[in-house]
Amino acid sequence: MSVGVLLITHDDIGSSLLKSLQKMLGTLPLPVKVLPIRHKNEPIAFRYHAEKIYQSLNKGHGVLVLTDLFGATPCNIACHLIPHHRVRIVAGLNFSMLVKIMNYPDADLDTLASKALSGACQGVLDVNSVITDNG
Repeated sequence: MSVGVLLITHDDIGSSLLKSLQKMLGTLPLPVKVLPIRHKNEPIAFRYHAEKIYQSLNKGHGVLVLTDLFGATPCNIACHLIPHHRVRIVAGLNFSMLVKIMNYPDADLDTLASKALSGACQGVLDVNSVITDNG
């Protein structure tokens, strides 16, 4: 089983995160594609591109869509996939989230969405407190 991953983000945020992830891990265990949203184009065109990328990623197990900011254009475009496709959308994309989901390449769509959420939350720390508490 392989769930596809689609990053829909402002400008090059998703591309930059993906490049860093590839440098860190080498070959990625999950198929990932990026749709950068540039505000010079109409959102309707991006909906079309999101649909095409979804179709290329979905091998029958769905697609996890990660967006950078809830309520912004990338998330709104992703939400247009919900009525007709097997997707889970998680907003608030960060690097910890991507690293976490890559550790579960055989997970189903719902589990992968849960892992994305836990990776995002667990990756946000008050480093001063961690260092002070641990010595």
